[in-house]
Amino acid sequence: MINLDYIFDQMKENTHTIHAIVSPLASNDMANVLLSLNQAPFLAEYYKEVYEITKNSHTLLVNLGTINENKLISIREALKSAKENNVPIILDPVGASASKVRLETVNYYLKNYPISVLKGNYSEIYSIYHNNLSTTGVDSKNINKEEIIKVCQKLSTMYNIIVVATGKEDIICDEKETLLLKNGSPLLPKVTGTGCILGGIIAANYSFEENLSAIVLAISILNIAAELAIKDKGMASFKLSLLDQISLIDSKTIEERIIYEKL
Repeated sequence: MINLDYIFDQMKENTHTIHAIVSPLASNDMANVLLSLNQAPFLAEYYKEVYEITKNSHTLLVNLGTINENKLISIREALKSAKENNVPIILDPVGASASKVRLETVNYYLKNYPISVLKGNYSEIYSIYHNNLSTTGVDSKNINKEEIIKVCQKLSTMYNIIVVATGKEDIICDEKETLLLKNGSPLLPKVTGTGCILGGIIAANYSFEENLSAIVLAISILNIAAELAIKDKGMASFKLSLLDQISLIDSKTIEERIIYEKL
């Protein structure tokens, strides 16, 4: 059993600043989730201030979400700051499987900045490795699990990073170890922004411990909260209940419910 108590306790007892450049569609929910986990979100995008804010933060989350020229300029400044000030970078390549611009942008970031964690759905991770589009939207297509595991492992070795591929089962790997997480709910993909929320939780956890266990805890917080959330009243009730359960979850509940496999 992976010991997650230490990271969870640190997060509950200490507040870190998480600089998140994220889609406005999910920014409010993600910020509230971080606040409920005792962390301090800073959602700055103005290109003249992002260098300073990143420098003074514990982690930087870059989520491509909705992009435009100004946002890409700001992301570049934030990444530059993270590189020069040794701030861990979490990269969420939203839509990299559906847009050539996004795919090229992500590959540029991976080659030129010290990304710590790459987190995307199966299709996004698959497209990044093969440098080829695989969908027409932001949602993941059905890709063979064994194939995407190999892709994650190769990407991890190629860039010396932790790779997370989210799907029916979530894959996490670094150069030494690969884990398969099996908690979750089929309703999660039906709520806009849950991937962005997960990126925020990963950034928070990773700011305390830069290892696979931090990622396991982050994914488990979201997935186990989703299992505990209300499911029989409609999507709005599920979303609100999901946010409630994230704020209420404790390490004992996670240890009792977590299902994972070491590959």
